[in-house]
Amino acid sequence: VQVRKDKAVVSTQSTGLFNRSLLLLKFESNHLLTPSTHPSLLNSTQPTNKMSHDIHKHCVSIELHSGEPKGKLEEDISLGEGLGATYVATPSVQVRKDKAVFYITDLFGITIVNHKLLADAIAEESGLTVYVPDLLGKPEPSGKGAVPVGEQADLFKYLKEKWFAQNPLPTTSQRCQDFIKVLKEKRGFTSVAVVGFCWGGRFAAELASHPEFIDGAVIVHPGFLADHNGNLNKDIVEAINKPTLWVLVKDDMAFPEGARKAAHEILEKNKVPNTFIDFESKDGSGKNRIEHGFAIRGSESDPIVVQARKEAKDHVVKFFRQLYHI
Repeated sequence: VQVRKDKAVVSTQSTGLFNRSLLLLKFESNHLLTPSTHPSLLNSTQPTNKMSHDIHKHCVSIELHSGEPKGKLEEDISLGEGLGATYVATPSVQVRKDKAVFYITDLFGITIVNHKLLADAIAEESGLTVYVPDLLGKPEPSGKGAVPVGEQADLFKYLKEKWFAQNPLPTTSQRCQDFIKVLKEKRGFTSVAVVGFCWGGRFAAELASHPEFIDGAVIVHPGFLADHNGNLNKDIVEAINKPTLWVLVKDDMAFPEGARKAAHEILEKNKVPNTFIDFESKDGSGKNRIEHGFAIRGSESDPIVVQARKEAKDHVVKFFRQLYHI
């Protein structure tokens, strides 16, 4: 029996960097985010092909956010090979000039404004410069010459036949490692932390097993870390040896409860500092209104999603500030 529909719970479970806590957020609106009430959302039905266990409708649903990016594109730290410039978000007060944040996008890549706006916010509030490289071989889901935003009827077919051919997992993994080398060689950073969203969450988790590359990782509603049965890719998590923050969604079909529990148990067993935060706000039918992708692609008009996005961003900033003693 849900006695208070105007409240949402964000639970935090952690060891190492954060204290255990339970946060209760109060919201004033019972508005439910739906495609019919938000025509600007891009929606697609679940595919019937064999890719369906990897890509879900929330992976390719997006609301473009309002705002003007404050950072700039820099060509000299791109990876080349047909990849575009890197977006650089610089804080007004750079508190640690020897440290940087490597930001890995979702499937939509650097072309959507949402990533640039969030990178700006993380940079300003953490005091660290944030780098968002173009890691995705063209075409991108929302990029020029690709499937235009708003025309998503055949997006799953497009991803299967074109996008994944340009962006196989091993290729993206190598691009991530190469970009960290570029940051250290061309910008002189001695330390790098990483945050990855959805598609990028998998690579953030992978990098957390490479102490020669990064100091810590934030993994935000990840994809490609569980198979079609919801089983965790244990090899990736077993290898993690750096502090991690996991910003998750309750009942996320891309990273379900079983995978979340298994990841936490492995990190606890291996005594690796970890924090798991689960976002949940159920509507009258019991459905979680905070869905996979919310932290980067969530609604600007649903106050519950807006508050969840803010809380997620705040946790990311807090992790980086604590990691680097800012």
